Amino acid sequence: MPVSNINCYTDTKVRINTVIASGRESLSNRDFIWECDYGEHTRFTNALKILASEQNAYELGMCALFVNNNPYNLEFFVVLSYENPKDGQIEKMLEMMTGVGARQRPDIPMNELMVEIGGKRFNSMTVVGVDSLEQAEHGLFQFKERKDVSKIISMKPLGKRLPVFLSHSSSDKPFVEDVIPYLSSQGLPVWYDKLSIDYGESILSAVQSGVKDSGAVIFFITKSFINSSWCKLEMEGFLSRYAGGHGVLLLSVVANDVNHEDLPFFLQNIKYLKLSGEYDHKSVASELLPVLKKHFKL
Repeated sequence: MPVSNINCYTDTKVRINTVIASGRESLSNRDFIWECDYGEHTRFTNALKILASEQNAYELGMCALFVNNNPYNLEFFVVLSYENPKDGQIEKMLEMMTGVGARQRPDIPMNELMVEIGGKRFNSMTVVGVDSLEQAEHGLFQFKERKDVSKIISMKPLGKRLPVFLSHSSSDKPFVEDVIPYLSSQGLPVWYDKLSIDYGESILSAVQSGVKDSGAVIFFITKSFINSSWCKLEMEGFLSRYAGGHGVLLLSVVANDVNHEDLPFFLQNIKYLKLSGEYDHKSVASELLPVLKKHFKL
């Protein structure tokens, strides 16, 4: 039977008893807890509306929203519990939730969420259809979405906004470091491992974030670059973004002893700066700055 709407914030004991009576006092292989982004909650509730319209209450036995409106710890969790799912329904749910960016949390048992309700951490509502999901959207979330707030108050990041990622091998650091001041003097922040990765920080995680958050990349392609597994990972990350239409600018500075055929295949068809004996760090910066300033509209 469908579970009726109930505000668990005020009726904690009733809700806990309902959960225990239905045999869900611990996480089973048909109960799924998802962590969602409070600041973009509509994206997730829209996905839930599709599921609710396609899967009835005898199949999708419970859909519950847990919302923490504490401004110091905004949280949004979704619990989906299946009783008699048809073939493919769970797979459809997994695909939709991961597709909108929800993170599955098998480490959180249902009873832990219920205990936190008792501590007034969450407002919660069990929904049974599209109408009740719309009610939840208007009643559970006290703060507007990130995109709505940004229209009123600037939320543009400072300091690290769309840096220029400097992809290079370790042996080429002296040349790369001589280029940095010319970029910085023109208002272009750079992502450079020696400056951008803090002591104690995961190098892999930092590089992944740098690749994801940069607006442009300069590949300093030497023999050492081509033979570096790190450089290959960075290059593949940027090529993936480029192929996905994310508007990232790909610039390559190619050493004079690297032949065109030595370049990664996808970079061969993108115009690059080929170095000769007359080029130094100042000449490289002079060549690249107009393109970078045009891309970043400086």
